[in-house]
Amino acid sequence: MKKVLLIAYYWPPAGGIAVRRWLGLANAWAEDGVEVHVLTIDPECAEYLQSDASLLSEVNGNIWVHHVRAFNPFVWVKRLFPKSIPGAAFSEDKSSGFKGRLLTVVRSHLFIPDPRRTWVRKAIRYGGELIRSHSITTVVTTSPPPSVHLIGQGIKALHPEVQWLADFRDPWTDIFYYDRLGHSPVSRAIDRAMERKVLERADLVSTVSWGFRDLLSEKLSVVHQGKFHVLTNGMDFEPAERQVAPSAEGLIRIVYTGTLAPSYSVEPVLDALTAISQLPNQKDVVLDFYGAISGEYQQALQSAYPFIQFHGFVEQKVVREAQQQADVLFLLGPDVTKSTGHIPGKLFEYLGAMRPIAFLGHPSDDVTRILEETGAGVCLPRTDNAAILSNLEKLITGSDAAQAPTGIDPEALAPYLRRNQANRLLEILG
Repeated sequence: MKKVLLIAYYWPPAGGIAVRRWLGLANAWAEDGVEVHVLTIDPECAEYLQSDASLLSEVNGNIWVHHVRAFNPFVWVKRLFPKSIPGAAFSEDKSSGFKGRLLTVVRSHLFIPDPRRTWVRKAIRYGGELIRSHSITTVVTTSPPPSVHLIGQGIKALHPEVQWLADFRDPWTDIFYYDRLGHSPVSRAIDRAMERKVLERADLVSTVSWGFRDLLSEKLSVVHQGKFHVLTNGMDFEPAERQVAPSAEGLIRIVYTGTLAPSYSVEPVLDALTAISQLPNQKDVVLDFYGAISGEYQQALQSAYPFIQFHGFVEQKVVREAQQQADVLFLLGPDVTKSTGHIPGKLFEYLGAMRPIAFLGHPSDDVTRILEETGAGVCLPRTDNAAILSNLEKLITGSDAAQAPTGIDPEALAPYLRRNQANRLLEILG
């Protein structure tokens, strides 16, 4: 029996798409007879972007879950600077004032690589004990936060015979908002040295996209290139099992789930939807938004685009139902130069819903590659407003509500089914 120790900061009751990757892979392994141990932060000591206690019921009963308690610096930050903590992925500009700048300086100099590193030492010690007591042979660390890889590095130093896979759901020093973290040349150099050391000492490195693989692999010499593998995020369900309900009569329902902020530059798509809704004999267009947004930005969008309906955070099952019932699913990539490898985890939820996808990004992005391979949707090029309008119009007016085929090739989805991915990962681990 293969025995694996998975080390992850984000684990139920943490919510959101960050949890889905390894919850699904660990469940698939447990179902196939792998002895899976999970080492994670105690929820009482954690700082989650969102929580979803319902996910606890999805954890396979054969998985051993172990918790580590540690100091949570966010407790004091929230007391001292409650209005200056940046949003997810620095999606909200809260760091322009003095307190915000002070926070970023402290974060980038006292908490390298990130403020969630406070459980690292205890986790190394506890992880070593688990390896000895359960005869575990493989350790997997998954980031973000990148500090979780320091745990794998420490365990590898204690137990060099153990196989270590470092899994990157996001880049480390190449993350698209890295320049907003307030690093000095010294702290940036320390951070990069940590990253390189992890990449060198890990036996295997996996990441969620071809673009991210290239960003990471180019940091090491050619002798290390064989350790890098792409394992995209995926689906925890068979798409054929999904029952698609028709949309409301007389409406074209577009659904977006995730974070929304001014820096995402979504207005060209909203302007295009406004123009489409004014076409002769066109059904009313509604954009349902589920997720995080600042109150100020929400008010601005509601004033300019009254067809948007905001629902806030809801449980994952509600999100899935909304995705299934959509006529079009809207996917948003970051408006940054290095966007190629950024594949939002929600893409795979969208694929499983078997609904057409409209992606605001670039034709060279890995997301566009997957959409083209699967026939699942179209790219709305950020630099071409005319193409955004044209592609959206074809997608919306060319479908008869939820009854039209999406063009998705079910066989093309096979590499993205979580069970298939779990089997492939076992092959990589050997």
